[in-house]
Amino acid sequence: MKDGLSGLQESAGFSQSREKILLDLLKKATDFYEDIIGILSGIYELSEYVRRGSPEEEFYSYVVRILIRESRCENASVFLVEGNRVVLKAAAGIELPEEVPAASMELGEGVAGTCAREGKPILVADVHECRYYKEFPGSQVQIGSMLCIPVKDGDTTFGVLNLSHSQSNFFNLHYQRVFELLGLLVGQMLTLIHISSVFQRKNLDLSEMLMLKDESLRSLTESYKTVVDASEDGIFILDGDDDVTFCNQRLITALGKVPVKIRDLFEKATADCILDYKSRMSPGQFLDFERTVTFGADAGIVGRFFIKSLRQGQVLVMMRDITAKRRMEQRAMQTEKLTSLGLLTSGIAHELNNRLTPILGFADLINAQRLGGKDRKRLSVIINAANSAKSIVESLLKFSRNKPPEKVIFDIRDIIKRVLSLYTPTVKKRGIRLVADEGSEPLFVRADMNCMEQVLVNFINNAIDAIDNEPGTIWLKAGLQDGSVQVSIEDSGPGIPEEIITRIFDPFFTTKAKDKGTGLGLSICYGIVSDHKGEISLENTAHGAMARIRIPAMVPDTQPECTETDAGESPAPGEESRPGQRPVIMVVEDEEDLLELMVDSLSPYYEVSTFTNGRHAFDHLGEHTWELIVSDLRMPVMDGMDLYREAVRKNPRLKKRFLFITGDTYDYQVKEFLEKTGVVFLRKPFRVKELRDMVRKQLHDR
Repeated sequence: MKDGLSGLQESAGFSQSREKILLDLLKKATDFYEDIIGILSGIYELSEYVRRGSPEEEFYSYVVRILIRESRCENASVFLVEGNRVVLKAAAGIELPEEVPAASMELGEGVAGTCAREGKPILVADVHECRYYKEFPGSQVQIGSMLCIPVKDGDTTFGVLNLSHSQSNFFNLHYQRVFELLGLLVGQMLTLIHISSVFQRKNLDLSEMLMLKDESLRSLTESYKTVVDASEDGIFILDGDDDVTFCNQRLITALGKVPVKIRDLFEKATADCILDYKSRMSPGQFLDFERTVTFGADAGIVGRFFIKSLRQGQVLVMMRDITAKRRMEQRAMQTEKLTSLGLLTSGIAHELNNRLTPILGFADLINAQRLGGKDRKRLSVIINAANSAKSIVESLLKFSRNKPPEKVIFDIRDIIKRVLSLYTPTVKKRGIRLVADEGSEPLFVRADMNCMEQVLVNFINNAIDAIDNEPGTIWLKAGLQDGSVQVSIEDSGPGIPEEIITRIFDPFFTTKAKDKGTGLGLSICYGIVSDHKGEISLENTAHGAMARIRIPAMVPDTQPECTETDAGESPAPGEESRPGQRPVIMVVEDEEDLLELMVDSLSPYYEVSTFTNGRHAFDHLGEHTWELIVSDLRMPVMDGMDLYREAVRKNPRLKKRFLFITGDTYDYQVKEFLEKTGVVFLRKPFRVKELRDMVRKQLHDR
């Protein structure tokens, strides 16, 4: 039980950690897109400044104001190369005064001087760890990280764009790449401004050069458009009432046309929702949300939306399709739920095995011949009930999926025929037609036959319940598709409500009355099919609901299958011992009832010494020449696995003299131990005859 609770806690912790990571990634993506939008807006304003022919002296101040306003950096400055020095032309920031003192440095001095000399961007994550960072005397600006971008035109470096933030590790490669393009653009704009000044002074005909520079600007604009078009997100600008004035290629490809109105993109409810946000947003404001929408002709699309108001009445909208991601998350959550429930079930089954073993064992030790007729009948009821409980425990272990299914290659049509023969009388009485089409070709799979039968039975039961007392039809079809055997069960019932279809495989979730279902059937089916590397899905059709099961197809093995053979008759207990020379056996078990059962079962034939834990048994290894050590695996102080290792290390001859009793053989750690050591074991609950035969066989074969 503790192991189950621990598994649930670990699963919950894992889910919280994953959610935190996803939220962090979303925040980073939102910040990045916001910065891109700001820079694009700044580029447009700078282009307008150049187009108007504004003076060069004011250009640098204009640049730093745009950098502060449109990016999230705290301080920005522009340095120009003049001879062997870089000279401060303009600066702005949250801690800078209106009048910034003049400043300059040698080319190659400080971060800005080094950037200007080398003509390459410099990203300083932490200025305290930067060898060429230089702080200006008397500066009150707190700087934690910096990004310096060369202002270039071709191979010529004109100056440096210098951005800083008080926080360390604020800038990253995304910032660097964006501002590199901006540096190129500012360099070309400076060239244009110089050309414009010369033109105004000299009245020269520079129209051809201006056209070349204009083409360069258009090329950069096309580069940005290419980036936007290559995005996996749908991006569009909404203007006026509901006009789409721009959209990227992703939207056009998905819709098959160029949208004109927002209702060309989404259904009315989503369109109205976006328009409502647009009407209430002020310039610069942004928001993001998640919504299930109808996108074009596709319904049920889960979209992550980001909306930013560019100006009054105009917004930029970005939508990322996260439908597949959400379905994968739901599937992962479903698997985690089943795993947690399986661990809990496995623990319960283990405890039940411990309780069933003495019931069956002591019942076997009762001499039925000395009982009266009624008592013999009562004893038979006890044994039968215990055996039934044993079968139930085995079913629980199958559900927990710790017990590996017995997979063989067989034709799944045989299972279908068996299920059809089982249900034909039932559906006939209820007025339901059962239509089957399993084809004429063999459909071989490698699977557990009982598990596959359980899955089909469960879905046919659900189909019958869906049709209820009305006449209807159940279609069962099987065939090969893309290397897999596909079996579909479709009914003419009312279908599955859309609001619960994502929860249909949850453990204990059911729409049936309390006396008709537990909510475990579909969960078990999901676990069985997943364990066979298959897929299972439910969907609504024109008739009702359909379940699809896909299992990898196999080629039948022509070699005869190996079967477990009888080890042969072992000598009777009396033959194993002679008077005065009975084998000495050690029994190690912490459960008092089980210990007493094994003593009662073995003491008539062997000398039996008992111990309640592995440490106590290990301390007495030297008392006798033990012919056999019968031990439980799970015990306090020292368990059976540690007892085996320590005993074999001390006395290697004991390696073949262990027999383990356990109900935990499906536990991963126990299974690994049994497979690695090759020791003999007997699974709980066992019968007295099984215990005696196993002990006799160990003593005889050794």
